Amino acid sequence: MNEYIEVSFRKPNGTRLRVKRQLPGGIEFDEPDAIERTVGLQINGRGEATRQRMRRIAQVKGWDPGQFKLTAGVEDGNVLLRGVDQDALPEGLYSLKVLVEEATTSQATKNLTVDQDGHDSLAVTVAMDERDIAVDLQGCDPDVARILDSSSIDGLAGVEWLQSDHRAVRRACWLNLLASLRVRPKVSDPLIDLVDNTFMVFNDRAYMKVGRGLLPRIDELVKDPAQPFYAEGAPTASIHARLLEQIPEPADIKSRFQGLLSFRGEGSPSLQMVIAVPPIDLPYTYAEFDLDQANPLQDLTGFVVHMGELLGGKQTNHLDLRKKLVAKAGDYLYYTVIAA
Repeated sequence: MNEYIEVSFRKPNGTRLRVKRQLPGGIEFDEPDAIERTVGLQINGRGEATRQRMRRIAQVKGWDPGQFKLTAGVEDGNVLLRGVDQDALPEGLYSLKVLVEEATTSQATKNLTVDQDGHDSLAVTVAMDERDIAVDLQGCDPDVARILDSSSIDGLAGVEWLQSDHRAVRRACWLNLLASLRVRPKVSDPLIDLVDNTFMVFNDRAYMKVGRGLLPRIDELVKDPAQPFYAEGAPTASIHARLLEQIPEPADIKSRFQGLLSFRGEGSPSLQMVIAVPPIDLPYTYAEFDLDQANPLQDLTGFVVHMGELLGGKQTNHLDLRKKLVAKAGDYLYYTVIAA
């Protein structure tokens, strides 16, 4: 069978928005300073006949209740959804909803009819977040300034990168994380003291080189009766494994890292850190830091297809997150958000 659903994208002015490529955590549009965007997909059967076919396939495949899996790929700038095998997307009547990270979607829900060996399509209008930030480092805290001065991102020195025209949400993400590390677990004893530099920043997380002492320090905080941090064990979301791939070390050293450990800070927003367990003779290691303001145990990564309710997890928009951070870390936030 050759049934499939095609999802195309366009800007509010009607201009086509091509998908440049599929990445482990989502898609990348053909746009300046492109970011990896999660795509959330909700598919439902319309009519009992279609729903029964979907339930039967899910039962045969051994999927969890309410789950219906599709494969997603990029072809000619659009996203194509197919069954996991040639019989796993039956002909029928469907409803499809599409959400795109860091964007507002409209015309993003449509009733579809997929005939045998046929297909249907959905065109989604995507309005990007066009806000910017104004960075002001006058009076910058010495601990934060040390990280800015020692970091290199996208081939630019840290301060130069902050003042560049790279996407505002990425620059805000870095500054938000540094402010959080400056005040956790408390201002007089911050975790930022154990951070050496930052070498990669995404729209929702950053990779940093840290002192080996970060792991025992977090272990102490986990055992603290006040419970400023919780141990989660090895992270389950596949996106975290990319830290090990990006560690800037020769292959022989990189291969000696002993996996990842995840820790979660209390409160909202919640600081998550995923720390690489280093070789015994290495005086430093690497960590991924991110902040969550929603469900702390749910990552929406890659293409997620779900029958029923769309998954509740949503990656953090760091431009919006600034408002939540002001109460605890406002003295260490060195930017303001500028409306589009």
